Amino acid sequence: MAYGNKVKFHYDVPAYIKAQLAEAAKKLNMTATELLSRTIEEEYARVKGLHNDQDEK
Repeated sequence: MAYGNKVKFHYDVPAYIKAQLAEAAKKLNMTATELLSRTIEEEYARVKGLHNDQDEK
């Protein structure tokens, strides 16, 4: 579901992962959903950059 520029994610995430995610997000003063979204966006950008580097060769 899109909310403005943000996307709300619905995942079947194991409870121990949810706990780790919530703990890490709390330390960064953000919500677990925001942290998960940011992590996914960063990983996508990294992989996309690797893919673009391979295309240039």
